[in-house]
Amino acid sequence: MLSKRQQHILRFIHQQTLEQGFAPSIREISVETGITSTSVVNYNLERLITWGYLVKSRGKSRALGLTERGSTLLESNHLVQRKRATEALAVNMLLDTDLPDRDADQLHQENLLLRAENERLRRESKNRVAALQREIQYLSQELRQVQHSSERYPA
Repeated sequence: MLSKRQQHILRFIHQQTLEQGFAPSIREISVETGITSTSVVNYNLERLITWGYLVKSRGKSRALGLTERGSTLLESNHLVQRKRATEALAVNMLLDTDLPDRDADQLHQENLLLRAENERLRRESKNRVAALQREIQYLSQELRQVQHSSERYPA
């Protein structure tokens, strides 16, 4: 089970990657989470990597990315929050005496939520594809370097 601090770090990395196309720096994570020590941030990042929520590419700065497990955790948390919000709106709708107008308002709010979620998913998939393309380029360069060095120094 992740601590609240670790969940906050995971959410922040996910959010920044979606918005900027790359992960935040350790200093940015420190500022966002209120952790004054970058070594504590690094410790928590290492734990998240060890537990399979994050992956870090070697030799690159800001090379953090969510694994499938990390994405699943965030999505499940998001779905729970969305379900609670929908249930609260449904309860308010039942308590409201002006049902026809409330139904239209409810549908409008639900439509806005769905549009926002759709846009978020669209941005997320676009950024994931871009991140994967960058990772492919990096790994291709690394492979070429290994091949080149093995040609120069055969076993």
